[in-house]
Amino acid sequence: MELNNILGKITNFTKDFGNKVISELSNAIANNKLTDASKVKLQDKTRDIIKSHGEVYEVKNRGVYKYSLDNEYEELQKGMYLGQEKGYYILDDQGNLRYDEELNKTINSEINIEKSSILKEQQKESMKFRKQGETYTVDELGDDERYAYLTRKSDRKEMQDFNISDELYDKIKENNKKGKETELTWNGKEYEIK
Repeated sequence: MELNNILGKITNFTKDFGNKVISELSNAIANNKLTDASKVKLQDKTRDIIKSHGEVYEVKNRGVYKYSLDNEYEELQKGMYLGQEKGYYILDDQGNLRYDEELNKTINSEINIEKSSILKEQQKESMKFRKQGETYTVDELGDDERYAYLTRKSDRKEMQDFNISDELYDKIKENNKKGKETELTWNGKEYEIK
C-alpha cells in the first residue's frame, strides 16, 4: 500500500515536471522568430513527425487533414468535423475522430524540439551572415514583423534578418517611401545606415 502511494507521487511529480518543461520550452520558442526559409523547413519536419505516429488527423481552422506514411497531406471533408478542438486525433472503431491528449503532448513536444534545433541553426547562419564592416542592400522590409531581406554586397549572399531595431526599421521605411535604396553596414552589434 505504501509503495503504491510513493509510486503515485513519483508519477504525478514526473508528469507535472514534464509538463512544466514542455511549457517553458514552448514559451522560449514562441519568443524567437523563424525566417521564411526556417518556417518551410519546420513545416516539412512537422509533417514527418506527425506521419511517424501512424494514421493521425489534425484539426485546424480550415479543416481536417490526414497524415499517414503512405499518404501525403490530404484535406478531408470540412463540414464533417466542424467544432472539434484543434489538435491531433485518431479514428476510433466507429470511424469517429477521438482527441488523443497523450498523442498531442508527444507530437507538440517533438515539434518544439525540432523548432529549437532549427532556431539554433538559423542563429548560427545569421552570425555567419553578419560581418564587421560589410555593406548590405535592403531588398525588402517586413510589414507585420520587423525584419529585412538583405543582400551582402561582397558575395551577393541573401538572408532574412530580424536584427533590425525599431528606429532603423522606421528609417528604412522612410527611405522606401522616398524611393531611395538603403544600404546598411554591420558594426558588430547592429546594422547602421551607410
